[in-house]
Amino acid sequence: MYGPTIKHIRQGKDLSIKHVYTGVCSKTNAIKFENGERSISAEKFYLVLQHLMISMDEFQWIMNGYQPPEDEHFQYLIAKTWNTSQNDSFQKLVQLLEREAVGVERVQQASYQLLENFRQGNPPQEKELALVIRYFSDLRTWTLKDLAFFANTCYLLPYDLMCSLLNEALGVRERYAMFRGSDELFAALLSNCINRMIIEQDAPQAKKYLSLLRNLSKGIQMCGYKLLVEAYEAKILFMFEDELKGKVKLQNILEIALFLQQPKIVEEIEELLSGSQHD
Repeated sequence: MYGPTIKHIRQGKDLSIKHVYTGVCSKTNAIKFENGERSISAEKFYLVLQHLMISMDEFQWIMNGYQPPEDEHFQYLIAKTWNTSQNDSFQKLVQLLEREAVGVERVQQASYQLLENFRQGNPPQEKELALVIRYFSDLRTWTLKDLAFFANTCYLLPYDLMCSLLNEALGVRERYAMFRGSDELFAALLSNCINRMIIEQDAPQAKKYLSLLRNLSKGIQMCGYKLLVEAYEAKILFMFEDELKGKVKLQNILEIALFLQQPKIVEEIEELLSGSQHD
């Protein structure tokens, strides 16, 4: 029940029942709600949050003891271990999810298992890949969770399907234009898909979407994506257009990535430059 947490927040702000529940419900019903004896409608609950000057996200954070919900924390750990190349930790998390996953979690588990195979250079498991493909193929309405899931799995899907799904995903951007954090999510999605395009040696497609990513990569909060834009442009220059100029640009970006402690970017650039030296 949400009521006791609301009571904790209200009392912590030293606000009266009248202040919080005016226009929502009677004092008697408010007391019962805060004691966990009754519920209120979603519309009224959001009014209470507004009167407390608190968002739904922060309310859930407080209700969970100032910790992320278990599922979100797990997704955070998965993403962090993958993005920072903590391979052993990533594998242990995948194995844990594999034992407990059901429903949509089973599809997510399949994607993580595919990522692990991808990291090890092994071919994808057909059963796991089919689960992920079917999930995206059956989508009729994209949510932010779907966008995040796609961003994490774009390397695993057949390339033509990935490009098609990217266009679908970007089609909902306007719907979420004013939603907090949506720019970062779309930037992550574009970044991963662009990198896949470069891997597939599809430079024209990569350059097309790089312009969209550059437009999103403005402001201090998006500086990491701005670095990725520069890195991808340098990779395209190095791999497909002018190797010497591209090498100089990659070396400059490598210094920045080392300073900012971005191991994935460092690893990719060093691998690329090392391959060039062996040629």
